[in-house]
Amino acid sequence: MLALRLYVCALTLLFLGVVISNRGVGILEAVVITCALFFLIIDVRTDLHALKNELRLLKELEKQLASLLQLLH
Repeated sequence: MLALRLYVCALTLLFLGVVISNRGVGILEAVVITCALFFLIIDVRTDLHALKNELRLLKELEKQLASLLQLLH
């Protein structure tokens, strides 16, 4: 996923650079750039939310394993 995000960032920056060097940013170009940035923000936010849930589950598993180890000793 990181490679895909970097690819979208590179394409967006390349597109922005080409548009600015040719004639300036118009409405269509602004929409394309804004949509790409929103996609990246939403994608990273979703990924972080999933990682946060996984971390919470791992902490719960760690607590359960610690209680099982206490029962064994």
